[in-house]
Amino acid sequence: MTDGQTQTVEESLRAQRAALADFGLFAFQSDDIDTLLHRACELVSAALNVPLVKVLEHLPDRGEMLIRSGVNWEPGVVGHETFGDNEDSPGGYALRADQPVVSADLSVEDRFRAPDVLLRHGVKSVVNVIIAGEQAPFGVLEVDAREPRNFGGDDIAFLRTYANLLAAAIERVRAHDALRQSAREQGVLARELGHRVKNVLGLIRALASLTSAEGRTAEEFRGAFIDRLQALSAAESLVFESSDERVDPLALAHEVLAPYRQGDPKKIAIEGASVRLSPRQARMFGLALHELATNAAKHGAIGVAQGAVRLGWHLEEINGRRISLTWQEVDGPEIIPPKRTGFGTRLLEDVVAHELRGKAELLYERRGLQYRLEFPVDEKDDDGRSA
Repeated sequence: MTDGQTQTVEESLRAQRAALADFGLFAFQSDDIDTLLHRACELVSAALNVPLVKVLEHLPDRGEMLIRSGVNWEPGVVGHETFGDNEDSPGGYALRADQPVVSADLSVEDRFRAPDVLLRHGVKSVVNVIIAGEQAPFGVLEVDAREPRNFGGDDIAFLRTYANLLAAAIERVRAHDALRQSAREQGVLARELGHRVKNVLGLIRALASLTSAEGRTAEEFRGAFIDRLQALSAAESLVFESSDERVDPLALAHEVLAPYRQGDPKKIAIEGASVRLSPRQARMFGLALHELATNAAKHGAIGVAQGAVRLGWHLEEINGRRISLTWQEVDGPEIIPPKRTGFGTRLLEDVVAHELRGKAELLYERRGLQYRLEFPVDEKDDDGRSA
């Protein structure tokens, strides 16, 4: 592969989406940070068509940034070469600036000095993005091109998304390492956590693969993808906060819909019976509400001043306990049924219903969109134990 090869915008977006989906699956299966970082570099290199990619780990106690991982560098570089973590180096400059830093031509760069290792490899252009951390940044993801290259907004948006996903994966591996140490000390097994991670992974991969890039910039794709991940995160947070690892849908609804109710809580009226959802059910419940609210904000009742939403659910005793939910939009713009079925519609009608072993229906009524969902209360946890 050479830096001179070109791609169309569509090919580039497709390659970037594939890289996110592939890494999303790999990242949450890997239990080794070095393996994780190397695969991240490989996929970024292929997606951006740039051979040289590296991850710089910040070592604040030494005031250095170590080339922890990378692809296509000379022997002896990865794991050994270091830069100062100050503004003299590209990575240090990005770390201090706390934002992406692009240099289209290092020969005229006056913000920092090009390290010798870059000059030895003939690097002409660089782009650096921060790999965030829970307490402090892990370091920097750097792409180094051997020819002058103007990295565009789509490239930067892709790299920021990728770096955020990488940061989350690093935190997960670190957390698992701590859990394994705790398990060795206390005799506690982490099997349930691993099982849950695999379930979440399946959803992440599906979201990355199915979130359409057609007619979107990388920034727009990133926004849709990250928003859906945040809906999953809200459900997971409530699962971990619960002593019995079950979630009250009322609490979940308030959490997921909070951004749409800040100005006026009456914008979305929420009323529902008290029940305990399993982790799997909570994820899908949260995703469904996020998708409905996002659509209503763009095309429906939430997006207009007079519009409102009524969300409610109740329990029915029909062959066991079942939840019957209704989302009703009122006083919004006239509803026109879509000409084609997008991912949001497929998620609401097919994916959610399938995962919940229930039935779902979208009704494009003139007075406002209505969504009906019915599913059985899961009396067992995700691992098959009785609740």
